[in-house]
Amino acid sequence: MKVQIYGDSIMKAVLVDENYKYKPMAKELLEQLKLDTGVEAVNRAHFGYTVDKGQAILERDLNKGLDCQYALLEFGGNDCDFNWSEVAKEPDGEHFPHTPLHRFLDTIESMVKSLKEAGVKPVLMSLPPLDAQRYLDFIGRLGNNTQNILHWLGDVQMIYRYQEMYSDHVSRLAARLGLPLIDVRSHFLCRRDYGKLIARDGIQLTQEGYGLIYDEFRRTLQAMG
Repeated sequence: MKVQIYGDSIMKAVLVDENYKYKPMAKELLEQLKLDTGVEAVNRAHFGYTVDKGQAILERDLNKGLDCQYALLEFGGNDCDFNWSEVAKEPDGEHFPHTPLHRFLDTIESMVKSLKEAGVKPVLMSLPPLDAQRYLDFIGRLGNNTQNILHWLGDVQMIYRYQEMYSDHVSRLAARLGLPLIDVRSHFLCRRDYGKLIARDGIQLTQEGYGLIYDEFRRTLQAMG
């Protein structure tokens, strides 16, 4: 089985050190996947990508000819995010996510359609939860006024809820289109200690957190194949 992966830093498995430096570990995990299951995975995920950028890469790959049976689409974490510098400067203004929800879902569905037309089976993935307070603290480290951001948000957990909304809609889309779903979010939320699975920036994961995604990815692929 061959799988092509399209996504953001979650599928790059980016680790965050004590100095907030980032190191991807996806290569090691995918090498382990091949040893464990025989599945060959090509990782086309990129740090910071939204669904629009993912679609552009997918279309280029499809034009060249996509040699795989399955393609995993993992997006939403950057799409649901805001320009926090602008929010901090205008806490009483109107602000929109990088990719509005309706356009996000339309783009995912368009990617699914393109893959099916090419004879490749799409697989969707829910998002691991974030830690809203850690993320707000990280935003503050970048020089933004977090009190202004909190004023606009109403409460810090709005960050969590907005990301959850995007993830929930991906799960609903998978159900509506009859697509396999790698439901990593449920496996995080059932853990009483899930805080230790999330990195210090509140978004990326720890090595144990990425291990949880790897296990669910492997189980889903084995169930399909």
